[in-house]
Amino acid sequence: MPKQTFFNLPQEKRQKIEQAALDEFSEYGFDNSNMNRIVAQSQIAKGSFYQYFDDKKDLYFHLIDSLVTRKISLFKPFLDSFKQNPFAKNLEEMFRIGLEFADSDPKYYRLSEDSAYKNPALLQEFIEKYNPLAVDIYAQMLNYASEMGELHKDIDILLTASFIGSLINQTTISLISNAVPVAQRNEVIAELIGFIERAVLMRSAKREGLGRRE
Repeated sequence: MPKQTFFNLPQEKRQKIEQAALDEFSEYGFDNSNMNRIVAQSQIAKGSFYQYFDDKKDLYFHLIDSLVTRKISLFKPFLDSFKQNPFAKNLEEMFRIGLEFADSDPKYYRLSEDSAYKNPALLQEFIEKYNPLAVDIYAQMLNYASEMGELHKDIDILLTASFIGSLINQTTISLISNAVPVAQRNEVIAELIGFIERAVLMRSAKREGLGRRE
């Protein structure tokens, strides 16, 4: 987390540092990024950087925090209304929102790609820090689906929420990083949702939303 001295900076200067770091990490990845380039683009002294952040990883996770905060705010309307739809429809909506968010700012999303694929230690820290947020969202959806009689009775809610969250996140990152065309994206999403349905939903509830409250 940034030191208070960073937050004491004028907003324009903070944004300049963040943009320089985003450009660097998105182009070179965490391992190959260079602090000298970041401070040069930020137009600050290298010594000043360590008055704001402990190290490169501290700066990296500051950007990830910003990414997660923005993503959560984007999902809020969905979280306020997901009980109006059956489980499979909610999964489709989660995919749609996630992909739209990734498309809206590819540089930011490359940070997720970097931690997911290229640095195991970074991935572990990413999971420990942010996975509980995703698990909670999917657990809410699964608990409601269970109340509506959509789920198999022996489903472990937290384990299943973690599995679904990881699966959707990895698939989203793969679709974005490989620039998969929209039509093909939709095929992949439909196939994945079908797999999840077969794994967790009662047969009579699939694609029908049976048990839904009116």
